[in-house]
Amino acid sequence: MSEAMVPPAGSSLDYLNLHTTALAFIDAQAQDPSQPQRMNFKRIERICTTDYEHSWGHNYAVSMNPRLQGTYSFSHFTKHLEAMLPNLESWETTVTDVLVDEAKMKVMLRVSFWMVPKGSQASVENDLLWMLEMNHEGRKVKKSTEFVDGIAAGRLKEIMMGGKA
Repeated sequence: MSEAMVPPAGSSLDYLNLHTTALAFIDAQAQDPSQPQRMNFKRIERICTTDYEHSWGHNYAVSMNPRLQGTYSFSHFTKHLEAMLPNLESWETTVTDVLVDEAKMKVMLRVSFWMVPKGSQASVENDLLWMLEMNHEGRKVKKSTEFVDGIAAGRLKEIMMGGKA
């Protein structure tokens, strides 16, 4: 979770909005046992603009994985998550850094997603970078680019396919 990530004292209103929205976007992806798929997609949707777009980086890694190519709408992004979640026993997030660019209305987050694949006791840390572009008020995410840890993603896939945990 991101409760320990406090904005610097004296931050402007734009900075506070950007910082708060970015952390809320990550927090909205927390495991929620009250939801059928264990993630509250409505909560995520409330933080995104109606024309929200999601894509992935790094360019070479994306070029090698057709599932990560192109730009996803919010609906397509949640379908991607819905397909992935049944393969996970649990997940936890820890935001380790937040960089805010008020002029560009962007936030870069470093986030550790600790994922436990179904049938495994092993937790794999996927050390992600999320670049979030916000609306003009800084209160909604309009575009996100997710940079995954390719080695961790490969390890998760290996465990999910029955490899050594």
